[in-house]
Amino acid sequence: MLERVYIDLPGKCRLPKSKVLQCRRLFYGLKQVAHGWNQLYVKWLIDNGFTNINKDRVVFVKNVRKDDGSFSKIRLSIHVDTELEACRDEAMYKKVIDAMSKDFDLNDSSELMRFLGGKVEKHREKGIVQMSPEQYCSDVLKRFQMDDSTLVDTPCAANLHLAASID
Repeated sequence: MLERVYIDLPGKCRLPKSKVLQCRRLFYGLKQVAHGWNQLYVKWLIDNGFTNINKDRVVFVKNVRKDDGSFSKIRLSIHVDTELEACRDEAMYKKVIDAMSKDFDLNDSSELMRFLGGKVEKHREKGIVQMSPEQYCSDVLKRFQMDDSTLVDTPCAANLHLAASID
C-alpha cells in the first residue's frame, strides 16, 4: 500500500481551513515513485503471463509451449527502473519487447556491457556470462578521491585482536 502524499500550494496561495491537497499520481522526485513503479510493472508482467520465481518481485520468468512441443523461456530481472532480459528464442524476445513497448517507453541497449555498475563479460564458446565489480569499485574510489590509495591484502595487521573499549 502506498503512503498518501499531501502537498502545499505554492507561493501565497492558501486553501480554506480543513481542506488539503492530495497527490492522485506519483511524480518524479517523490520517494514513493520507485515502489509505485514496481507495483505497476509487476502487475503488467503477471497480466502478461510472467511468474515471480521466488516472491521477491525481482526475477520473473515466462514459459511458452511452441507448436513443435518444445518450450521457450524468457527471464527478466528488475532493479528499480532497469531490466535485464535473457532469452534464447529471438522471436519470443521480440514479441515480449513489442508488447512492452506498447505500454512503456523502452531503451534497448542491445549488447550488455555493464549492469548495476559491474562489467559484464560473455564467453560464448564456454556458455559463460561473468559480472565483475572491478569497474564499479574503481568508480567509487574515484568519486571519493581515493583512486590513488595504496592497495593492501588486509586493512589491518593479520594478528590484530580487537577488544571492546570501556569509556
